[in-house]
Amino acid sequence: MELRHEQATLIPAEHANPELSRIGVVVYDDGLVGDALIAQCAAGLAASGYRLGGVVQSNAHRPGRRRCDMYVKDLLGGDEVKISFDRGNEARGCRLDPDAFARVDAWVGRAVHERVDLLVINKFGKEEAHGRGLRPVIADALIAEIPLVIGVSTRNLRDFLTFVGDSAARLRPDIEAVTAWCRNAIERGAHHRLQPLPSSAQA
Repeated sequence: MELRHEQATLIPAEHANPELSRIGVVVYDDGLVGDALIAQCAAGLAASGYRLGGVVQSNAHRPGRRRCDMYVKDLLGGDEVKISFDRGNEARGCRLDPDAFARVDAWVGRAVHERVDLLVINKFGKEEAHGRGLRPVIADALIAEIPLVIGVSTRNLRDFLTFVGDSAARLRPDIEAVTAWCRNAIERGAHHRLQPLPSSAQA
């Protein structure tokens, strides 16, 4: 039997403390819309010269297929991989390619290691909600204080909040709001990295 979680809320972006909000979350009901919004935001930021890491997803429809083909792109290296199997219209169960996800995990890990300006994760999905998937590298990014923007479906929102706590800022699902938050988070992150160490740490 599927358990239903009680409704959860995030700190509204306009009320969140900007010094604490290194996590921007785009909550969506339609995954295709969420993927497109985050990909559009990432493309605009990259065109402005910011160094992004992480992944965005595109979804290609094919005639005669009810489900689209799913592709994930590495924002740091530029590579792309198909993450979905085509099991036919009547197939049930998981259709995600575990080998492709291993590559995605490596891409995100490299972005964290190289301390990009902003980490972009298109989705905190079912795997992450169950403690698997990209969850460990997302945790590494938060520990490293790298700004993160991430998409989360309403179905997985409660599990995401349990994971990150109450320091996330919920962003309005439109390109201007998400892009503005990302720019501010990148600038705050750059300012934080330029701060001098305490005298005891410098000794």
